[in-house]
Amino acid sequence: MRLLILSHPPQVPSVRYRFLQLLPHLERQGIVAERIDLPRGSFSRLGLFSRGAEYDAVLLQKRLFSSWMFQRLRRVARRLIYDFDDPMIYSRQGGVVKLSTTRIGRFRRVVGASDVVVAGNPALAELAREYGATRVETIPTCVDLARWTPRTRPGEGTVVGWAGTASNLCNLLWIAPALEGRTLRVLCSEALAIPGVNVEFVAWEERNEPAQIGAFDIGIAPLPNDLWSRWKMPYKILAYFAAGVPVLASRRGAVESVIRNGVNGLVADSCEEWRECLTRLAGNPELRMRLGHAGRETVEREFGIERAVQKWKSILLDPPDAKPGWSQRR
Repeated sequence: MRLLILSHPPQVPSVRYRFLQLLPHLERQGIVAERIDLPRGSFSRLGLFSRGAEYDAVLLQKRLFSSWMFQRLRRVARRLIYDFDDPMIYSRQGGVVKLSTTRIGRFRRVVGASDVVVAGNPALAELAREYGATRVETIPTCVDLARWTPRTRPGEGTVVGWAGTASNLCNLLWIAPALEGRTLRVLCSEALAIPGVNVEFVAWEERNEPAQIGAFDIGIAPLPNDLWSRWKMPYKILAYFAAGVPVLASRRGAVESVIRNGVNGLVADSCEEWRECLTRLAGNPELRMRLGHAGRETVEREFGIERAVQKWKSILLDPPDAKPGWSQRR
């Protein structure tokens, strides 16, 4: 089976973790995928779309098009699958999140016309249904556990770690008062200065990511209280879990569908709660080990790469007449 994936460039985390790490596994299942960056110009895009008819299915990830351009893609794709792990109806620029009527229209169009919509978490799956999707599957972003060795000792409890993209560094600022007097290790492509906090910058490297995260004593995942965050479950939580690092995250959106407070991690809301939880974790190595172990068990049970591969296989290799969602358009 031949699959064309149209997406952002490979350095974008959702591309890297939702697809690139799956491709060798899918190929062993008989699914040969070609992933292509969507070009900027309309003419180049239309030329690329015309190739869609050469494939058994086209998978569009997180891109929204104008009506005429999307119709062109829909017309040539034998089967069209839409994958997303962000609330696509909102715009987010400079930390400001707004509901976008343009994006709503485009999102409604793509989920309504796709043969299958794949959402990154249950909340996003409900969003797709609300806007007209008829067949929706939920496939969380997964972890290739073969790369990750969980830590076997709790560490000193002094290094609070955060891993993420530069666009999300601002999330650390709203919990800055809770971090005062602590060492914060930032694993990212860019550094960040926070007054009163000893910030250690470590340049992210894909090959060293498991060891870099495994050196954290506490992994944090703060999210602001905005419309965007209400739908999110940061991938960094799963990475911390895989490394056996205890997790403290914001009580937002889909986070609590993964973290069971006090069982496999801790959640906090206000800066005061964050400060209390950090103090509790830093001073209790047994708690850090217990939560780290439970987090690792969670990712092994629910977010391993094998589960994602099997779900994608069932979607991609279902014959067109097996489910009413598959399109017969040529």
